[in-house]
Amino acid sequence: TDVNSASIGIELDNDGHTPFARAQIDSLLRLLADECARWRIPRTQIIGHEDLAPGRKVDPGPLFPWQYLADHGFGLWPRGMLVDPPATFDPWLALSNVGYPLDNPQAAVRSFHHHFRGMDAGTLDDQDRRILYALTRGSEPTVQP
Repeated sequence: TDVNSASIGIELDNDGHTPFARAQIDSLLRLLADECARWRIPRTQIIGHEDLAPGRKVDPGPLFPWQYLADHGFGLWPRGMLVDPPATFDPWLALSNVGYPLDNPQAAVRSFHHHFRGMDAGTLDDQDRRILYALTRGSEPTVQP
């Protein structure tokens, strides 16, 4: 209930409509490496404000380069080929297991889309199911264009 006592917030200067500058992201990578080492934070636990509080927070938004961070070892990102999940796959349970609170499902989906697809939408589609399946099955699939 008191995430500020158990987390570190990093603010980046961005208007939400402009791509993040490479120099800014490279500085962030250095800071994340230092903070993860210093505080023994698992690199997979790097998330955005909107991942933690969908609907209440909107940053860092759909232009944030999550895949670039993941390529440098931070956060979650699917790797490899995406495959269709089995018919019994529950995307809502997967969304919750990835860490999205579901008290506002449409906001959770929008935040998920910002993070994993760089787009703004409020409903799950087949590509979302593939991504969620990849994130929750323990493999390393990659989003294909």
